[in-house]
Amino acid sequence: MTENTDSVDSEVRYDQEVSYRINAHFESKWRDYVMSAIYRKFVDFFNLSDQKYVCFVRKFEAKTKKEIAFYLFLGLLPGLIAYIFIYPLRELMMEWTGLSAHYVQLYVLVLMSAGWHMCVPFLMLRYKDGLSFKESLVYLGFARLDLKGLLLVFPILTILFTFLALPYVKYIYPPLFEWLNGFQAFHMGEWHVFYQGYYDPNFPLPLFLLGLIGNFIGEEIYFRGYLLRKVGRLRLDWLWIAILFQFYHMWQIPINWAYVPLAVIIPEEILVKLRKNIYGAILLHLFVNFLWGMINMYFVGVR
Repeated sequence: MTENTDSVDSEVRYDQEVSYRINAHFESKWRDYVMSAIYRKFVDFFNLSDQKYVCFVRKFEAKTKKEIAFYLFLGLLPGLIAYIFIYPLRELMMEWTGLSAHYVQLYVLVLMSAGWHMCVPFLMLRYKDGLSFKESLVYLGFARLDLKGLLLVFPILTILFTFLALPYVKYIYPPLFEWLNGFQAFHMGEWHVFYQGYYDPNFPLPLFLLGLIGNFIGEEIYFRGYLLRKVGRLRLDWLWIAILFQFYHMWQIPINWAYVPLAVIIPEEILVKLRKNIYGAILLHLFVNFLWGMINMYFVGVR
């Protein structure tokens, strides 16, 4: 009788274990399914799927390491030219033109921002890649006005970036700025356009407006619309362009180079890659230049 009872108990325990394993298996599968569905919804919320556009852009990517290096160099070249005219050639340009240091710098920056940034991408796409003007606009990310990206994704990423950046701006940026500004070749003296101001009531208004457009729209066209697409085969392409964008600002090295370590969380490139358009990056550029400094000053006392 005892042997029979033990046998029955053993079978019951075995059945219970099998049932438990089966239930655990299905529960695990269900959890995986739910988590996968949540992850997909999370990804789909931020990412705009457009396979046709992705395929179109990839047709014109740099194919070799040499080509990728060329486009990375193109990212630095306008900044290098601006640095040469604003630093070593500034006084010579003042003597040759009769302009003040302030005006020499303003003219150089207008020419580089509105001229180089806005013309080079369209010329390269037209004569190197054979695209029409309309196709170039599509390539650069102007074809779709993405309201969800602008009204929901952009604010979320911008708020995250702003608050994640506050500790860096407070504790790391100031000493790094002072260290870079201590080098004679980088030093931003009182003559520098940053301290003189980018607006002068006597500076031609059309040129001033052209410079603003070249800054906020032209830089985005050049770096996030054009170069980011061209180096698309480069691993972490968004990070390379984010860092390159800071290094490009050679005429104000202490300011921008001190932000290079922060490039990993600046979301302009991410916005362009996720939403397949350039409008969010332009809006973020405006936010950083006009509001971000005031927010930093309010929270951490550093502009």
